[in-house]
Amino acid sequence: MSATESKSLGKPGSMLVVRLLVFSSLILAGSTASSAQDSTQSSSGATAWLILQAIPSLSWTTTPAETNFAFEWEVAPVLYSWGMTRLVSPWHFFFVNQPERFAGSLELVVSGQAYVSRIAGGHTGLSGQLLSHFPLIEKGEYLGLNLGAARYRFGGTYSTFGVAGISTLFGFLHYNIKYSPADRIWMNSIEFRFF
Repeated sequence: MSATESKSLGKPGSMLVVRLLVFSSLILAGSTASSAQDSTQSSSGATAWLILQAIPSLSWTTTPAETNFAFEWEVAPVLYSWGMTRLVSPWHFFFVNQPERFAGSLELVVSGQAYVSRIAGGHTGLSGQLLSHFPLIEKGEYLGLNLGAARYRFGGTYSTFGVAGISTLFGFLHYNIKYSPADRIWMNSIEFRFF
């Protein structure tokens, strides 16, 4: 290092520049490490969310002839929440935080069922449901009301159902009763909402 360079670094203004550069480098390194940690946490959160989707809901369907037990997997492609703060978007797609549902919402639910015995000529079913959720106790955290309509397909037949039920445990546990008056079919379901 030359004598002039040494003298220029010794000046108060030059030391300030060096300190600012060092400080900026530390902040940049810290924010990079923080964003890498956030990325890892969101990746592990997404992995946990996907694993929870494998847990089925339980349902049993009673027709005039028999009762059939089924496992059911659900997804909510669209949910509109009217009970949340206006600082959060009311529209949600696929991934739904529980408060967005139980605080007051309307959602489209698509589900598939796997029956342990044959129903309407097959072991599978598909459905589309339009469900509304109304908070009853503690803004829906302790108890909520579910109302809606559903369309189910068993084998090659279709049935339309009215839906009524309750939700509890911060929106994670739902018990819904579905009835099709035209086909005299009752469905009871215990639903675990991890989405």
